[in-house]
Amino acid sequence: MGSNLKSSELPPVTRDEILKAFSKLKQNVLWKWETDNMPGKPKNVKLMKWLPQSDVLAHPNVKALISHGGLLSTMESIYYGLPMIGIPIFSDQKMNMAIATSYGYAVRIHFQELNEETLSSALHQVLNDPKYRNNAKKRSSIMRDRPIKPMDNAIYWIEYVIRHQGAPHLRYPGMDLTWFQRNLLDVVAFVVVMISLSLSVIFIILKRIIKRNNSKTDARKKKN
Repeated sequence: MGSNLKSSELPPVTRDEILKAFSKLKQNVLWKWETDNMPGKPKNVKLMKWLPQSDVLAHPNVKALISHGGLLSTMESIYYGLPMIGIPIFSDQKMNMAIATSYGYAVRIHFQELNEETLSSALHQVLNDPKYRNNAKKRSSIMRDRPIKPMDNAIYWIEYVIRHQGAPHLRYPGMDLTWFQRNLLDVVAFVVVMISLSLSVIFIILKRIIKRNNSKTDARKKKN
């Protein structure tokens, strides 16, 4: 579940539901788990406090990835042509999984609906329906189809910056803004001044209208 949400901090009820679904699998499960023990762990579940995710996903025996749907996990899953089961929690994860499901290489489970039944259903779809792996491989083929390899591209730009002494012409202009410009305080000040002026003008106009009406009323009373 990433570094922000630790798997070991899942509610015990949710953890038990996940383990029930895993225990039905004939495949082994690698789970990033931050503590030494897990109550009720099935034999086919192996716990690791840390895993080299990219290396694991590159192994030919890996069938799918269960993740919160973060950007890096999603990109690595696509790169290696693996279908996903996404359980998004916050931030960009929901959008990432919405895109993944629309392309047909992932199944999404809402965290509030995560239980043995929903996870077992998602696992069955991803592991047994070839369309998920085929769609994942299709996206992988698109991602890998580049004019130059990513490593060569990275080397080029590193050397480019060195050749041009830091490449100041590529520097983001926002880094040179003053603190009040960066926080848009100048814009806020302008808006506040304009609103204040507008309210002042309206107040003066209303005051004069009321004063004129009062003067007319007083004049009529004097005549009567």
